[in-house]
Amino acid sequence: MFSERKSSFSALLFVLLILSVTILLQGCGKPIKSSCGTSFPMQITDDLGRTVTIKEAPRRIVSLAPAITESLFALGLADKVVGVTNYCDYPADAATKPKIGGFSTPNVELVVVAEPDLVLASTINANYVPQLENAGLTVVAVESLNLAEVLDNIRLIGRVSGAAEAADSLTADMQQRIDSITAKLSGLDDEQKPAVYFEIWPDPLTTGGAKSFVNSLITTAGGRNIAGDVAQDWVNLSPEMVLARDPQVAILCHHGSSLQTVEEFKTRTGWGQVSAIRNNRIGLVSDENTVVRTGPRVIEGFEFIAKLVHPDLIK
Repeated sequence: MFSERKSSFSALLFVLLILSVTILLQGCGKPIKSSCGTSFPMQITDDLGRTVTIKEAPRRIVSLAPAITESLFALGLADKVVGVTNYCDYPADAATKPKIGGFSTPNVELVVVAEPDLVLASTINANYVPQLENAGLTVVAVESLNLAEVLDNIRLIGRVSGAAEAADSLTADMQQRIDSITAKLSGLDDEQKPAVYFEIWPDPLTTGGAKSFVNSLITTAGGRNIAGDVAQDWVNLSPEMVLARDPQVAILCHHGSSLQTVEEFKTRTGWGQVSAIRNNRIGLVSDENTVVRTGPRVIEGFEFIAKLVHPDLIK
């Protein structure tokens, strides 16, 4: 009898153990980049595939990308930021932080002088990571190729920076805004998804291909990227190619110094029969950084694009 009870008790313990592990795994979500723990020391895997150990909550952080800087400020970590790139200009206070060089060309010596206990980098900085590690610095690299990864990386930045709760709150709000749009677009077939031309630069005509973040914004917003069949990030198109693909929606986002307007776009020679122009379905992104910087403000860019692509569904 005792042996049967012992056996039953052991079986019960085993079942409870399995249930506990299942619940824990569900709470962590899919294990893509980091553990679900928020205590230090913690070990994570970054977007360069590196296993990184953060020994304690950082007090001094250097950001090597504008999107990362925006994320840090949005998480209330401005006081911990001791270095940013020359291109980190949002929010306004970010521009007052010490500069450590360019986005793709950080000055390693300036980063070291800042004495950070955490450096947050983009994968574009991959060649600089060994130098920073050799200087004894802890480096975590992130890269977002779609909206889901933006949220993942904001959560990761929050965890490694000691602001997990703020990151969870911010991403929950962003996810709610995304879901409110995608719910209205569910069930659309391909014919109901308009062809979209997203112009990043007018000369030469430059748009985002299948590997670009812009492509993910268009497709998630219920559109078909006219360059979505090109397996590249940025793509140069001839005017003839754009005309042949006849976009129904055109979105201008002239990154950099181009000041071309919607009216100038409408009057391009030979473009009068483009559906987007004939039907006046053209939008100009007022701040290109809401669509090319993969930080918290990208939700604003996504909502803008969704309203242009489906004005009848997204008000």
